[in-house]
Amino acid sequence: MEKEQDIIDYIENNQPEFYWDQRDYLSKEDVMKIISGEEGIHTFYDELLDLNLDYISDMEHEFLNNVYNEFDLSCDYDEFVDKFLGYVCIDFNFKQLLNNTPDLTAILVVYSNYDCCNSFNNPKEPESYLSDVFKRVKTGVKRKDYEFEFYNGAYGGSLFCFAFKTDVETLVDLKKKLNNGAEYIYIPKGTQFGFFSSFQGAGSVFEKTTYRNMKLRISGETKYDTVDIVADIEQSYSMQDVYGTTSWILDQSITT
Repeated sequence: MEKEQDIIDYIENNQPEFYWDQRDYLSKEDVMKIISGEEGIHTFYDELLDLNLDYISDMEHEFLNNVYNEFDLSCDYDEFVDKFLGYVCIDFNFKQLLNNTPDLTAILVVYSNYDCCNSFNNPKEPESYLSDVFKRVKTGVKRKDYEFEFYNGAYGGSLFCFAFKTDVETLVDLKKKLNNGAEYIYIPKGTQFGFFSSFQGAGSVFEKTTYRNMKLRISGETKYDTVDIVADIEQSYSMQDVYGTTSWILDQSITT
């Protein structure tokens, strides 16, 4: 076929792109699929491709029809499609769909061998959840701020946590790295923290923030002294449920 290499070069340099409107974004159910498990984002991507196979096929053939006309070919069109279809690779533009999706509210929960805390506990009592956790976070959390949050909402079964907002892709990456043995997590100055109980559906005011950048070791002295990152939509009682909104929670660049 005449101009074969020219046609191949043209196709490879002008691949068609899937278009997402700014109003297209992932639903809560879609986000839940993505953040559940290490392969969540890949599984969802494959499912989304399957749902759009007919549209993708139409795009491929429309593109090839334009190429056929562009080169003013005399060969049979069906022969042309059979020969060059394999060179067409639709850019699904999944990144744009993720970017259109609003950032998620998330919490970095600090667990301890002492389980949790309750409103009647003494934050200075040794050998307790409160004392154990403060030892681990004091590099970026002031004692008076820690106690302020405790006295302003540490209800039954509360856990200390850092609250932040982040995009879906970053949250998936953070969760994956935690599960794959990351040693530290880095929390920037100005990150909000407080106490929250998803079980009770109650929490503190989250007015206080880290006073400097901090590095938090993920694993402590026992297997229970660890941390986890949880999207608010994963919680039985979410921060959205408790406070009515999470618009007051700031974006933060928490990294591992």
